[in-house]
Amino acid sequence: MHPPSVNISPGVNDTSHGKTPLLIGVILLSAIVILNIAGNLYWIQQNIVLVGRDASNYLTTTMAYREILTDLSPQSLFRAFTYPQYRTPGLYLAAQPFLHLFGFNMDSAQYLNVALSAVVIVLAYLLGAAIAGWRVGLFAALLVSLFPMMAAMARLFYTEMFLTAAVAANLWALHRSDGFARRSWSMAWGVSLGIGLLVKWTMPIYLWLPVLWVLWRRRSDFIGARWPAWQGRRLTLALLAAFAIGTLWFWPNRTQAEAFLPGQFLWLGWILLLMPVTLGLALSSSRSTNLVTAIFVGLSIASLWYLPHADIGIRLFIEDEARGQEGASLLNPDNYLRYARHLYFAHLGPLAFWLIVPPALWPWLRAWAQRRPLSASATLLWLNITAALIVLSLIAQQNARNLVPVLPSVAVLCAIGLWQYRPWLRWILGSVWVVVLGTQLFLYTADAPFDFYRSTQQLWASRQYLKQPAIQETDPGYWIAPHILEAITQGADVPQRLTLLVNTHQIHRGIFKYLVEEKKLDVVIEDATEIESRAWHTVLAAPWVLVKDGANRNVAAEGQVLIDRIFAGDPLFDALYEKVETYRLPDGDMLYLYHRSKGPGHPTVDPVRLARAADLWSWIKERRPPGVPLIYSTPDVAVWVGMQDPTQAPVMVLDPAKGDLSSQFPVVEGTAVVVFDQNALALEQWLEQQAFRSIDSGGDDAWATLYGFVEGALEEQPSARPQWEGMKLRALRTKSQIHSGEVLPVEIHIKGQWPDKRQLSLRLVAPDGVIIASQDRPLAEVMRFGLFAPLATPSGDYQLVAIVYDVERMVNISATLDFEGNPVEVNLATVRIVGP
Repeated sequence: MHPPSVNISPGVNDTSHGKTPLLIGVILLSAIVILNIAGNLYWIQQNIVLVGRDASNYLTTTMAYREILTDLSPQSLFRAFTYPQYRTPGLYLAAQPFLHLFGFNMDSAQYLNVALSAVVIVLAYLLGAAIAGWRVGLFAALLVSLFPMMAAMARLFYTEMFLTAAVAANLWALHRSDGFARRSWSMAWGVSLGIGLLVKWTMPIYLWLPVLWVLWRRRSDFIGARWPAWQGRRLTLALLAAFAIGTLWFWPNRTQAEAFLPGQFLWLGWILLLMPVTLGLALSSSRSTNLVTAIFVGLSIASLWYLPHADIGIRLFIEDEARGQEGASLLNPDNYLRYARHLYFAHLGPLAFWLIVPPALWPWLRAWAQRRPLSASATLLWLNITAALIVLSLIAQQNARNLVPVLPSVAVLCAIGLWQYRPWLRWILGSVWVVVLGTQLFLYTADAPFDFYRSTQQLWASRQYLKQPAIQETDPGYWIAPHILEAITQGADVPQRLTLLVNTHQIHRGIFKYLVEEKKLDVVIEDATEIESRAWHTVLAAPWVLVKDGANRNVAAEGQVLIDRIFAGDPLFDALYEKVETYRLPDGDMLYLYHRSKGPGHPTVDPVRLARAADLWSWIKERRPPGVPLIYSTPDVAVWVGMQDPTQAPVMVLDPAKGDLSSQFPVVEGTAVVVFDQNALALEQWLEQQAFRSIDSGGDDAWATLYGFVEGALEEQPSARPQWEGMKLRALRTKSQIHSGEVLPVEIHIKGQWPDKRQLSLRLVAPDGVIIASQDRPLAEVMRFGLFAPLATPSGDYQLVAIVYDVERMVNISATLDFEGNPVEVNLATVRIVGP
């Protein structure tokens, strides 16, 4: 059956006149709005798990406005309109009345979108009624109320519902302006444009083609149009009004203005933007005057945020590249198909798509094939959709939410297509559409029919944004962030820090940051699950760490390495942290909360000490071969140096709170690195007698020393017996062979008498005469040396050379007895070094 050839325009097919249709339309529209609001409020009341990553960020910023607007003043308003550095402030400002009325929480903020969903339904009716009659408008409003993504955006805290209202209002005003002939509607168009730009910078991508089409249709009225004659008095008053308004906004905030790129030029910028507005309003109405005035009305409103953030274009380009879909390219055919998939899977669902789109599209295709207008005014709506698809196909980012602002146009066009069929078929098709969309919406509004939904899931829209309120991903068991924050802050009298090694749709940093802002908690949230995170540094910087086992698909490889290290038993983490809470998630995965009660609470607040710790770790890393123990003398120094990510094992942390450090010191054979701070001076003195101290580095905060450790006594080595002015070498004890990267322990025994100001310099000399290690000690009967062979030391035989010198006179003392060779540099023994 072919649909009849009907050209729908306002009033066509509306055979009833007078107040009765208006009353019926108001009653039915009110019923649609009430049912929509009731369903959305029911979902919000049943749901406690915050859905959506961007939504949590929006909520966090919205809560931050509480302090900005505590004291209403020109300064606070200026800050409110310029506060977000990347996102525009429209949503945050619009939510404030709801927060003050219903409380500062996410449900109250979401009431804004519930109210806006009602506004969008009414605007869909008004748009449809203006283009094709009140019955078409009413059915379009019904479709909009049943679209899955419209419901999702009403129940979640995203900008798209506000943006959709702005786009629909703009299209309605554009249609009613009669090509900018009507001043009031033209100004309404400009206001909706400005508000839309404050909601989201994507506003123009939905409107550029409709506006160009209107201008093209009226091009004869614009080309060669004469501006109305300006009267000097009106001109002067208009300029003074622009100057006054711009000055009233800028002058109280001139100090704040310095923080933005334009600085004091903001004053001039706002005046220049306001001048066409005040001038245009002072002139008599004409299409050209109304168009220019309306454009500058929109720009003036939008400039409250955009002018201070004049570099937003560059930041948007960078963000688009950073957040773009992998493989997105103008040469990739998928760029031009991805939004068709979004419409199919996210916005309608397979069943609704095949039942709605083909029969709704068929009358349009037939009319186009016959080159006859089905509804000339509806071109505005087709261009709204086309404009969005063109731009969205060209940018790297992609998201199903980007199509939400065109849904009112889709609904009106579907309703117009439906109205081309004979009444009996129209009723059948319309009923099927409503039943299918209504059933689908009900399945996502209540938890009870979830089993039926699961068995028929392939028929319905995807669950990326539209979800049941309290089952599966929204199971209340996932709402554990408040409990974790309570555990962290309970009894705490200092700021706390929490690092997250969990990143799921239900548990991620955005939720924690929102709750911190909502409850005004003194907690810093860090995320170690992303590529740009500083990994181990971020973990150890926090006294609290939250880790999840099981599936971690959204954790970057760097974060997964940390999770694996922790669960494998990282010695440093195990020494510093203890598991204090365990949570079983509804999907069976486990979440663990760890606490570090010792060491600095917020080491990142001392960048100078962090830099010194980083330098110290670099020194250790260059000299510590694999397998050499790293021993921290206190938890405090373990955190400072450990934040630099010493991945090599073994690692041990001593604790003065557990008793004498020397009693905790492990049994070590060979070389070890010990890191000290001021609380471990006694341990350092003890090690002087127990080990062979080698090189060290560091400062007053922390320092590291390489030691050589020997089980039992060193073997005495054959050696010359030199004599230096009344003293003689009695014994030399050392090893005959070491590996590069190890400390050569040397014990020298001398006898006789010597002046106080003499020292012995012991050196390890390569065959080519290069000194690879040396150490000086005051003369004593027993002296312990530790000579460190650098990691790159090649294999070979090295000479152990002794030099005695007078410290005051800085002269060497010659040996005189029982040796051969240089009397100053005495070869005591040969040591074999095995290189890398």
